[in-house]
Amino acid sequence: MRDIITLADDPDLAHLVDLIDILPNPDVASFWDPKGEGNYSIGAKIKSDLTTILGGEGSASDVDYFAVHVLKYLGRGNGYISEEKIGKNLTALQGLPAAGHAWIEDATRTAWILVTRYSLPRWRLSRHPSEAGAAWLKP
Repeated sequence: MRDIITLADDPDLAHLVDLIDILPNPDVASFWDPKGEGNYSIGAKIKSDLTTILGGEGSASDVDYFAVHVLKYLGRGNGYISEEKIGKNLTALQGLPAAGHAWIEDATRTAWILVTRYSLPRWRLSRHPSEAGAAWLKP
């Protein structure tokens, strides 16, 4: 059986969901699906992630997918939804450029924390099945 992770279990996950909530609603295609990709859109991917997590069925890999999607599609320097577009579309902040910058910094930092929390042990085991840092101690 897999361990379920809820917003109550992980304050960083709850914070990232709060950050997503101040972006446009998921049905705003001009923001989430600017290329008209439908089920393959950014919004569809994040909605799938959040449906599982918020439905009380989210595992570590589900949280990791959500965080990776935030990094890939909304993080600094992404080629999908620009910082300017995020800033212009933050709910109730009326296009304040600094808010867009701050949102991206906060979302990126929080997503990276989640990725390393839930993926790093698996990555380490695949590359170095021994203890953390052991590869650096080899003669």
